[in-house]
Formats: sequence, C-alpha cells, structure tokens
Amino acid sequence: MMSGREPQALSSGLRDRLDELLAEFDGHHHQPSKLLAEHTLSRGGRRILFFCLGYIAKADGRVTESDIRYAENLMVGLELSGKTRRQAIRHFQQGRDCTDLPGIRLVLWRLLGRTHLRKRLLIGLCLFHGAQLPGPPRKPRRYRCEDAFFRLELPMAAIDYLSRWYREHVWISEPPPKPETLQDAYRILGVDARTSFAEIKRAYRREVSRYHPDKLGQDLSPPEQVRARDQLLRLQQAWDVIKRRDRLTR
Repeated sequence: MMSGREPQALSSGLRDRLDELLAEFDGHHHQPSKLLAEHTLSRGGRRILFFCLGYIAKADGRVTESDIRYAENLMVGLELSGKTRRQAIRHFQQGRDCTDLPGIRLVLWRLLGRTHLRKRLLIGLCLFHGAQLPGPPRKPRRYRCEDAFFRLELPMAAIDYLSRWYREHVWISEPPPKPETLQDAYRILGVDARTSFAEIKRAYRREVSRYHPDKLGQDLSPPEQVRARDQLLRLQQAWDVIKRRDRLTR
C-alpha cells in the first residue's frame, strides 16, 4: 500500500494524452483487449502488465474468474504465441503471490526501459480496468492499483482522473430515461428530421450492431454489461418511437 508519497498533479500534457487514449478506448466500447490489439508492448511492458495485474487481482484475498478471464482476453488482444502466453501466465501468477511491489520496482522499470508515456498510460489503463472489474474499486484493489501506477511513474492524479471518467461513462447506476419524443429518438440514433426513413433504419441497425454481445466480446465487467444492455434498450425504444410516427404519417 502507498505510504509517504508526495501527491503529483496531473499536468495538462499528461491529461491530453490520457484524453486521447480514453477517446480511443471509448471507441472500442471500453474493451482493453481491442485497444491492445492496436498497440505493441515490449517484453518488459508485458511483464509489468501481467505481474501487476496478478498483484491487483489478489487484493481481496482470492483471484476471481473475472480476473482470470480478463487476463486471458488481454493475451488474445496482444496476440501472444504459446511461449509468450506461458510467460504472461507465469508473470500473472508471480504477481498474484507477491505481497508488496517496492522490492521489484527497479527490476520492472529496467525491463520496461525508456517506454513512451503513451505505453505507460496504456498499461495503467489496463491495470485500472482490472481493478474495477467488480465495480468501483474498493480500498484493497485501489491501493494495489496505486502501487502499480507508482512503479510506472504515473501520478496518483491519473487514477483520480480515470475514476471520474469511469463514473461518467461506465459506473452508471440508473438507466437513461426512455425516449418520449421524436427529437429524443433522433438524438439517440444520431439523425435528424431531414434524414430519410431508410437512412434512419440503417443508422439504427449500425448502432445496434455496435452493442451486440458478439461484437462487444467477453471482457466486459458487470457494470459495462449493464450499460451495453441499457444502450441497446434505448436504441430499440428510439426505433419504436420513429416507426410509430412513420406509420401515423403515411
């Protein structure tokens, strides 16, 4: 757990980099595996990722099926071969059995080398996502995630920033209101009154396909699964409003 560390502010440059990464993450429906598929991590970067992931997963005393499935999905996203996959599993297990990170700080950092800030942020985002699999991180997972961020030389303010972002985009406790008007329906589907019915139908199908379970994959946390279902429901409700109005105006 953290102790005696001076808080670091989130600089405007770091915030901008984090915003860019989160925008990309949002475009992948909050699936780290798909985000990793578009990036490469060095051997040291992968070691840090899976070691710290195992360390965070054991925060509550036991590693859950969700933690294991999440790690496996990240391996798929990184397209690890049989050998590198076995190495990732071993690093995860080593992290799981570790009770403190300070003793490995220099070793991990040397393995990571002069990794670009964006890669460190990418690893940090994947670790934060792992910490929040059961929902907003409780203290044990939060503290271990902070430890990992410290090893990555990322400020604690980055975790606070991620927490706010997840609160607005992922940890949504109540479903959005049901669309009641035609304007509500247009806004949800991203169209307007000038859009033809055929184009609206295509927009509806396109949006629905984005939230289909086969499209989203298997590495969504329970809160994200709820959010996806809520979004699907809103799209269907918006489409019902538009269809009903189209029938009345024919």
